[in-house]
Parts: sequence; C-alpha cells; structure tokens
Amino acid sequence: MYKGKQVNVVIPAAGSGKRMGRPGINKVFIELCGKTILERTVEVFAQNKYVDGIVVAAKPDEVSYCRKLIPADGKFAKVKDIVPGGKERCFSVLKALEVPPDDSIVLIHDAARALIEDDLITSCIEAVYEHGCCAAGVPVKDTIKFVKDGFTEETPDRSRLYAIQTPQGFFCGEIKSWMRKYVETGFLGTDEAVFAEKEGKKVFIVEGKYDNIKITTSEDLIFAEGILLNRSKR
Repeated sequence: MYKGKQVNVVIPAAGSGKRMGRPGINKVFIELCGKTILERTVEVFAQNKYVDGIVVAAKPDEVSYCRKLIPADGKFAKVKDIVPGGKERCFSVLKALEVPPDDSIVLIHDAARALIEDDLITSCIEAVYEHGCCAAGVPVKDTIKFVKDGFTEETPDRSRLYAIQTPQGFFCGEIKSWMRKYVETGFLGTDEAVFAEKEGKKVFIVEGKYDNIKITTSEDLIFAEGILLNRSKR
C-alpha cells in the first residue's frame, strides 16, 4: 500500500526465449547463481514494502510448474495468482490485469529483468502516484543512426534518446482500458507505455539503471552473473 493506494505487480513470463539458444526451456526457468530467473524477479518485488500483490502470466502448459516454483506462501506469499498468458505479450499482460483492482497502482515488469533493485521499484510506485504513468529508462550511451537499405539517413540528438526498461507503471483500470482499445484494432505494441502514448498521455521517465538488463542471450547470463557477484562483494 502506498498513500492509501494498493500496489500490484504484473510479471509477463510467457515468452519462449528463442534467442537464449536453449531449445525446449523457457529462459525464465534457467538458473542464475542458484535460483531461476523467475524466482529472482518475483522475490525482489515480494520484498518491497509497498507491494501488496503479484500476478504472473505464464504459458498455459507452464502454469502448474510456476505454481510449484513460486508457491503463494513464505517469501512468495504476495503472489496472488498465476494466469495463463497469450501468444503475444499484450495478451498476457491483459489477462493478468484482470486480477488487481482497477483503482490500484500496477507495475508491469519483464520476468527476464531479474536484476531489478528495490529502490527502482519504489521510485516507479512514487512516480505513478505523482504522474499517473511512468517507465524506467536510461540515457543511451551510443550514437544512434537511422538506416535505410544499408545506408545512414539521419543521426538523432543522443541527449533526447533513452533506452526504455521496466518497471512501467499505471493505474490498473486505465492501462487495461487503453490496451484493450488498441489491441482490438490490431495494434499490439512492444511495451505498455506505447498504449498510454497513443492515448495522448505523457509517460514520466524514472531514471533506471544500466544493470537492470533484460536477460535475452547466453551472453546476458554471463553479464548478469558478474553483476550479482559484484553485488555480493559489496
């Protein structure tokens, strides 16, 4: 609960993880320093003092396994439901958004971002309360160029470019309504903030962290292990 508002978290975990290069296993079930990626992700949110509930969207045939992996008791007592997700991220998120109350603050977070830290979660909760919509993001470090047919066309101003992460936060009823509206037209989006943008809403950027990586490839696993090792030394 944050200033009288219930806080819930939606974690879509129904992806396939094809780029990980491990056929037959969802990447969120891969172990990272002794715990699965999914366990690590859920555990951080479960420990946040403001979070009241967590909903995970899993592949239909992986729901029962997820319930064994993150049972709704002990350190995972805040897990309120594990729902069957869809073929696209937006369908999984919409299914999970049916669980929390419409007037609650909801954070939507990639299951594969297992290195999320408590202070960033809290900052996103505060930003939703203050601004209505938010997304974590970091300034890009590289020069970005628009390319067509193998040739550069334009170099945008790097000072205005951010790499967007999760959590992304909203009020549950609002983001659910916006997503339904545009998904029905065939627009699926690549994140949740884009649905708010299509509604003309301004999405506040919460300063994210460069180590809040999305674990997508085998190289990311090596990087993530190094980050965790460094944190343990601290």
